[in-house]
Amino acid sequence: MSVLTVPYMSTGGSVHSGFLESVLGAGRVVESHLRRLMIDYPDYMIVFTGHSKGGAEAALSALHLTRRIDGLKQRVRVWTFGEPRLGDTHFANIYNKELGAVTYRVTSAADPVVAMPPRFLFDYCHHNLEIWISSAEGDIYVGQKYAECAEDPRASSSVDFYDRSIMWHKNYLGLPPPDHADAEFSW
Repeated sequence: MSVLTVPYMSTGGSVHSGFLESVLGAGRVVESHLRRLMIDYPDYMIVFTGHSKGGAEAALSALHLTRRIDGLKQRVRVWTFGEPRLGDTHFANIYNKELGAVTYRVTSAADPVVAMPPRFLFDYCHHNLEIWISSAEGDIYVGQKYAECAEDPRASSSVDFYDRSIMWHKNYLGLPPPDHADAEFSW
């Protein structure tokens, strides 16, 4: 998977090329089904969720589809687990303005995936709001917004990259890892 960024629509900001390609590849089918479900279930909230790459795709899909489907923004929530950085600082600020109030980015203690791609590479930056599970005992810290980038230096970004372990990425909320968790990660 490439770590190159590409412009995100006409709003400015750039996102990870692989995440955008994946979201746009499924976008029409998902949009069609979602429009129908919104009609059939008008009182339901719509939750976008995912782990790891799926978390990045969930967040980007939520933003993409709320811009295309009238009324979706008022019904959406986004929960991601172990989400890698999705785009640059400008994109993170756009995301925060549009969906930051309804997005919850859960990170686990020393998960290395949430530190990827590195900040120095293409200005990658997380969007808000981080809920950091800071220990095996389940201690939680809710990260605060920072102007230059949405990463709170007292949350998961406080962990040195070399102190991280993939085991933290495979264990969220004490749940067993998904079937793909033993696969090798490549960036």
